Amino acid sequence: PAEVGTLSLEFHSLARATKRPEFDAGPDDVRRRMAATVTLLNSSLVPLSLKSSGGAHPTGRVSLGAMGDSYYEYLAKTAILDPRLRPTAGAMFKAALLEIEQQLLVPREHGRTFLAEASMNGRRGRPAGGASAAGAPRAPSDKPLFSKILKMDHLACFLPGTIAVALHHGVVPRGEGHEEVAEGILKTCIDMYRMTPSGIAPEILSLGPGNTPEVRRNDRHNLLRPETAESLYFVGLLTGKPRYRRAAWDMFAAFRAGSRASDGACT
Repeated sequence: PAEVGTLSLEFHSLARATKRPEFDAGPDDVRRRMAATVTLLNSSLVPLSLKSSGGAHPTGRVSLGAMGDSYYEYLAKTAILDPRLRPTAGAMFKAALLEIEQQLLVPREHGRTFLAEASMNGRRGRPAGGASAAGAPRAPSDKPLFSKILKMDHLACFLPGTIAVALHHGVVPRGEGHEEVAEGILKTCIDMYRMTPSGIAPEILSLGPGNTPEVRRNDRHNLLRPETAESLYFVGLLTGKPRYRRAAWDMFAAFRAGSRASDGACT
């Protein structure tokens, strides 16, 4: 769904900038289809693979990393960009955030929070692919079953900043614990940098026995991604805490030392 979120926001922005509403026809249709998918799944967490023909079964992987990230990010930003869409895109982001907090978070020591992935495995009381009676509304208890996958992409570090921006603009309310969630996830993102000798984060962090952070061999690379830097900026503005400015400087210094080349920078 990442591409869905990206293209929807880009074409909606193009329609606003050019004052040509035909550019928004596609995003309008996509938003309706995604809302229908969420209703059919009875979950605001959407599997990474969707069929353009419509329809969805509660199976597959859920991730705020690769292939999933921009869908959730741009729900919030669409609601901020166009207040007319706050009742739809804003409500969908708020519902998704609540479900992320319920299904994907792994609390760790010292206020840190790991943002896991998950596998959808059918519904409570039914195997994967099982269906309710045709046309029957989903019961609140008829939610998908989730099994956590203890893997966190660096890409997922966009979420603390998106929560901060959503809080600032009132897309989600303050005082319900969302700020603490953002800070907990961001602490893990900072740890991804501080745990390596170079001070540069791996592409993926996993949890081993006892929820101990570990970096697997194939994940020991960095693609100069901006997500943690963005979140440090926005969460720093929201909270006013200087620790995030210091963490950002440490990252900058590590990249200068470890990735600088004669004609730019390299991964």
